Amino acid sequence: MQLTYKLLSITCVVFLIAFSGCMETPEASPALIDENALAAYGWSQDEEIEYNSFQQNISDSSAISFKSTVVRYKNDRLASEIEEQREEFKQAYNVPFAPEVPMTEAWIRTNRITLPGGAKIPTDLISKLRDSNVNDMSEQNDVRSFSKIDTRELAMQDGSVVSVSIYSGATGQNSSLNVLGLVTVFEDGDSSVIVMGMTPNGSLPVNIGSVEADLLSIDGNDEIEEMLELISTIE
Repeated sequence: MQLTYKLLSITCVVFLIAFSGCMETPEASPALIDENALAAYGWSQDEEIEYNSFQQNISDSSAISFKSTVVRYKNDRLASEIEEQREEFKQAYNVPFAPEVPMTEAWIRTNRITLPGGAKIPTDLISKLRDSNVNDMSEQNDVRSFSKIDTRELAMQDGSVVSVSIYSGATGQNSSLNVLGLVTVFEDGDSSVIVMGMTPNGSLPVNIGSVEADLLSIDGNDEIEEMLELISTIE
């Protein structure tokens, strides 16, 4: 699991912190999006909350632990709209079926991480964590040429402002249906929170017999704006 290596890479940084004080690692409570906001935008939690604890021995009798809690969300409203567009395509062109749609899920994942003694992830490692998560997101979703296109300053409900990096990439399907992604890493109390998200963007042209038309169209920029609104409610 990629996260294990990311966390263990911090071990050397927190080593002195752990020895200089308490070695207890706070619980990593879930970084949750507001339920009312989820309902308003047609999103829901996907799968059970994932609780992880990683431990690294630093001597024969001592170890450092890192805790991580992952919450996944999915865009039910977009999934429903895509199915509606597929059905409209079938009816409009009188075809017996509409092709399956690749890479059309929009999702958000939050990951709260706690270090020994409530230590924060060092500033110089935050950018490395962000880059590592972008690489993971690209590889796991078969996205090519995933590059940064914008940086947004997002006001959170608690009054803080976080920096969100926006990315764009091409799918492996050789079509005009691409993807947009976002990543942010910020401190929250005695923890650090990593948020990632991805949405399809563009249109998907198909050929069925003599029919050549767009099966569906998704405005990824609108989806990103919605995702930012949801992320701003994280507690």
